[in-house]
Amino acid sequence: MRNYYFLIFFIGLGLSACKQQVYLTVTEPPAVHLIKEYTRGGIINRTFSEGGSKVIDDIDNALTLEGDIDRTGSNAAVRGAFDLLTTNQRFEYLSILDSLTVNRGGIDVFPAQLTWNEVDELCRKNDVQFLMVLEMYDTDTKVDYSMGTTTKTTPLGTVNVPVHNASLTTLIKTGWRIYDPKNRLVIDEFRVNDQIISRGSGINPAVALATILNREQTVIQLSTTIGQFYAGRVQSQNFRVWRNYYTKGSPNLKIAKRKSQVGDWDGAAAMWEKDLTNPKRKVAGRAYYNMAIYKEITGDVDGALEYAQKSYSDYNIKEGLRYANILRDRIARREREKALSGE
Repeated sequence: MRNYYFLIFFIGLGLSACKQQVYLTVTEPPAVHLIKEYTRGGIINRTFSEGGSKVIDDIDNALTLEGDIDRTGSNAAVRGAFDLLTTNQRFEYLSILDSLTVNRGGIDVFPAQLTWNEVDELCRKNDVQFLMVLEMYDTDTKVDYSMGTTTKTTPLGTVNVPVHNASLTTLIKTGWRIYDPKNRLVIDEFRVNDQIISRGSGINPAVALATILNREQTVIQLSTTIGQFYAGRVQSQNFRVWRNYYTKGSPNLKIAKRKSQVGDWDGAAAMWEKDLTNPKRKVAGRAYYNMAIYKEITGDVDGALEYAQKSYSDYNIKEGLRYANILRDRIARREREKALSGE
């Protein structure tokens, strides 16, 4: 039995030695699809309460140590979204519009949607085509307090002294909507939550709390990041992925390995093309599979799919089936994005 496991180990080692790993960047369509003609957008902070709900907010702020942090943090979230969108070249004009007040049904729930008459008026007045609205922003703070001891060196020697420990957890809860006035649709309604944990200690409770209560700048920074994250939902996303390709089986595959190692992918592809007609089926199948990798590297995902499919269907390279499924999924998402964006 022991020899059996050693055999399996060395077989696996041999198979992995036949492959090289390459990392490449792939572009995925956005999570939220804006139609192609939308190049002008407005971003609004709609989290300020009015009427009865303002009283509830004031009480909540007092009880949870928030003070004016909600107002500052929500403005930072809107600014973060704006800053991220301005890096996207598809938009020719973006603006942070005047804040709106709203009667909310609760502290951390979405308010009623803007009416389409309100949306139309805002878009007309500000010459924009869509609205990205921060509809909900709430910070919820919890304090944990405990006591312990620590040692302190004094002229009389080392003594144990009490120490007060405080931990402040601030949960930031946001809710966003994107209004599409042309199609009369709210095309996205999404929550983004995150939290900050601050800790402090001291010889008395006041000292312990003083070290963590000045957390406003951290809330602003995290709120900005939340806004950037949300705005990223309307942008294509780049991801680093890895692919395996074959490096052994023929002299051409070995030469191609060396060329790929120095970044000469065109040269490597020239070697792989020579093996597409190799009389050894395993070698030919590996060449087809490697050509699929080359096609994806150069951005030809459709061509990559053709080679990957052939490596499996004609030459039984099982890695080709898995790779073909990955490529097919990428193509489906790309086509869905084209359809939704009106291209």
